[in-house]
Amino acid sequence: MDFKSKETAIYQEPRSGTRRWIYIVGEKVMLIMVELDPNAVVPWHTHPQEQISFVLSGKAEVRTSEGTYVFSEGTAYHFRPNEPHETRNPGPEKLVVLEVFAPPREDLLKGK
Repeated sequence: MDFKSKETAIYQEPRSGTRRWIYIVGEKVMLIMVELDPNAVVPWHTHPQEQISFVLSGKAEVRTSEGTYVFSEGTAYHFRPNEPHETRNPGPEKLVVLEVFAPPREDLLKGK
């Protein structure tokens, strides 16, 4: 068994206004928590991993090729492998999201 707290998770600041904690990395799945300050953006990108996200607090404005959606606390959403997407915090409070990737994202483990 493996366990981590916010204090022992791998902490990264990939860009201004964005923080992430890599909690658990298994053989086939990865759990991270991301915080975005108001107006912070995780820019348009893709990755080969499947992703499921769950909004713990705040609002997530998510843009995909299918449209733009705003998700609030208690909402889960899913990206297929290689599906382009972008996430922005429209504010006014901090956005906190749990994200699960399968398989784990090696690029995040390298601090990218």
